[in-house]
Amino acid sequence: MLNTRNTARRFAPLAPVSAALLLMSAAVPAIADETPGGSAQQCAPNVICGEVHGGGGTSTGGGNGGGGGGGNSGGPLLCSYHGQEWPCHDPEMGWFSNSDGCYYTTVDKPADDPAWEGHKPSEGSLYLPSCPQAGGGFSPGKIQFSATAPSAPPPDPRAIAMKIVGRMPFPAPAPAAAPLGTAVVKSPVWLWLNGRQAPDPISLPLQGITVTVTPRLKNVVWTFNDKYSLTCDKPGTPYDPGYGAAKSPDCGFEFPTGSAGEPGGAFTVSATANWVGEVTVTGLNTKVDPIPMPQSATFQLKVAEVQVLN
Repeated sequence: MLNTRNTARRFAPLAPVSAALLLMSAAVPAIADETPGGSAQQCAPNVICGEVHGGGGTSTGGGNGGGGGGGNSGGPLLCSYHGQEWPCHDPEMGWFSNSDGCYYTTVDKPADDPAWEGHKPSEGSLYLPSCPQAGGGFSPGKIQFSATAPSAPPPDPRAIAMKIVGRMPFPAPAPAAAPLGTAVVKSPVWLWLNGRQAPDPISLPLQGITVTVTPRLKNVVWTFNDKYSLTCDKPGTPYDPGYGAAKSPDCGFEFPTGSAGEPGGAFTVSATANWVGEVTVTGLNTKVDPIPMPQSATFQLKVAEVQVLN
């Protein structure tokens, strides 16, 4: 049982050698990177809830699952009432309320205690408010019954963002190469993803905050039988016969060896499109790291050695 306190509690505010025949056409627009905007806003007319020193690293996973750094760590969750910041939670006084600037914590009392005012424990709970005083600090008030909690932790923006990402139709990569059938050692090979546009941003409002996830393609990682690898910052430019024997301007490779000695006489090319969901939170002063959603696909590519006859 929690006893009321009679004194006010005070806080301190807180590249190539020879040309090869390159075959492929049907150019597809490249996917444009988007950087989401937005800024923290008030979650109530005179209360701003937020977190300081949020941050963390972004990690990239494999397969089709999400992962990544935690973006909601590194400092206490803060709330602000009439321009003064206070911890959103206090171990003795409970959670800060956005509506009146008071802290509330539950109190255990027998069902026949007058504080219930005729209500049953099944109908709600008893709460002890601690409200700001004119001279500073907080003083406990009268224990009161409430059917719903007058204060609670703010929702976790990252958890909301993960739900959004889970329902986003991230496109599976459709990798392509030129030459398509057989490439030649030390000659340009063009690599790209065909016709894939980013999904539309999705916003989800919940308990006074709004979380928006804007997807973008971070990069594409190409691997060839775990022997060679290439990372392209863009999805690549589709090859057109008009380009002749030129190199790809943004995603090309030259094989130093042929594929005759590889399993099946070909390189297994794996293209991993590293999609990320950029997260913007309004109504809460916090930062959420981008959420990775990598997508992969494979195809076979033969690379021939060129023999020169004297």
